[in-house]
Amino acid sequence: MLIRRLLIQTIAQQQSQVNSVRLYGRWLHRNPVKVLLPFEPTTKLHLKKENVINMNSKILNETEEKHPTEIGNDENKHFQVSLPPAKSKEVKSKKKEKLRKRKFYLSQQKIFDDNCEIIYEKFKDNDGRISTLLTNLKSKKERLRSRQVLVEGWRLIVDGLEAKCKLNYVIFSRVEDLNKLRPFLPKTGIKFFKIPYKEIELWSNVETSPGVFGIFEMPTSENIRRLSKPLPLDLICDNIRVPGNLGAILRIAVGAGCEKVLLTKGCVDVWEPKVVRSAAGAHFRLPIHNGIDWEDMPKFLEEHTSVFIADSDVKITEYEGVDDKFDALRIPVLPYYGVQYSTLHHITLVIGGETEGISEDSYRLAASRNGLRLNIPLSRGIDSLNTGMAAAVIAFEIRKQLIQAWTKIKQDRITAENQGT
Repeated sequence: MLIRRLLIQTIAQQQSQVNSVRLYGRWLHRNPVKVLLPFEPTTKLHLKKENVINMNSKILNETEEKHPTEIGNDENKHFQVSLPPAKSKEVKSKKKEKLRKRKFYLSQQKIFDDNCEIIYEKFKDNDGRISTLLTNLKSKKERLRSRQVLVEGWRLIVDGLEAKCKLNYVIFSRVEDLNKLRPFLPKTGIKFFKIPYKEIELWSNVETSPGVFGIFEMPTSENIRRLSKPLPLDLICDNIRVPGNLGAILRIAVGAGCEKVLLTKGCVDVWEPKVVRSAAGAHFRLPIHNGIDWEDMPKFLEEHTSVFIADSDVKITEYEGVDDKFDALRIPVLPYYGVQYSTLHHITLVIGGETEGISEDSYRLAASRNGLRLNIPLSRGIDSLNTGMAAAVIAFEIRKQLIQAWTKIKQDRITAENQGT
C-alpha cells in the first residue's frame, strides 16, 4: 500500500509539472531577453517576467466560454463586446435615432443624409420587387403603360439628368459608382436600391455590365432640353428594323443638329435596350415621334419643307401601282453634294431600312412635295452603304452647306458695318 501511494503521488507531481511548463516549440519564435550563464551572479539580473500558460483543460474550457461571439455579415465583421450600462444605452439611442432619420428621409425620397451621403435601401438576392420592376421594363407593352424606360451605365444616366429628365430609380451594386452621379443628382425624388453584382449581370444587356441601372420617366418632345440651336432639318426613318441602325441614326441626328426624328410604323421600338445603348444618350437630346402612320405624316412636317430620299439606286424608274395620279412617276436623282441646301427653307430627309428599302409611301410623299432622290457615288464593287453611314454622309453635307452660308452672311454683315463706320 505504501509503494502504491508513493507511485500515485509521483505521477500527480509529474502531471502538475507538465501542465505548468512552457513547451519550447511554442516559444521558438520569440527573441530571448538574456542568455543565462552559470558563472554570472543572479543579483543584478533585471529580466521581464512572462506569464506561464496553464494547459489545464478546465481553464481552457472556461476561456472558450468567455470568448466574444462574432456577428455581422462578410463585409463588416466585428465582435460583440460588453459595454457599461450608460454607454450601452447611449449607443442604442444613437442607433435608434439614426434609423428613425433614415426612415423619414426614405419616406420623403430624400437623396442625401445629414453627412451628405446617398441614402439607399439594400436588397438581398432574388428580391421580388427588383425582379418585377426590371421584368416590366423589358417589355414594350409595360414600358408604354408605365411610361418608364430603363438605361444602363452611369454615362446614360448622366445624359438623362443633364437633359432634366425625371429619374425615378437607381439600381446599383457598388457604392463608389454613385460618386459619378453625385454632381448631377437633385435633392429629392430618386430611390436608390443596392443589389449584388451577380443580380445586375443577370439583367444586363451587355457582356460586361457597368453595374448600375437608371429608370427614367419616358421623355416627350416637349420636355427635351437642347444644348444648341437645331438646324432646319428633320429625319424620317422609314421601316428601320435593326436596333443598331436606328440607334446610330438617332446619334447622327443629334450630332448633325436635326430638329426632330419621325419614326414610321414598322420601325423597331425606339426604347428597345439595344437602340438606347447604340444611340448613346440621343433619346434625351432630340424630340422623337414614334409609330406615325403615313396618313398622319404631313401633320409632323414643316409647311414649306423640301423632301429628299436617300436612295442607292441611280436609275430613274417608273413606280407603278401607287395611285392613278402618280402612274409613270419619275423622281429625279442627284448626287448628295449636287443640291444647294442653303437656298431651301426647310429640309426633310427620308432614310430607308436595309432590309425593306424605301417604301412606296416615301416616294409618294416626295412626289407630292417635288422632292428628289439623293445618291452617294461609290467606287466599283460596293453597291451601297450602311443605313447609318448613308444618313451621316448626307446629314453632315447639309450641315456643312448651311453653316457655310450662315457664316458668309455674318461676315458680310460685319464687313458692311465696318465700312459704314
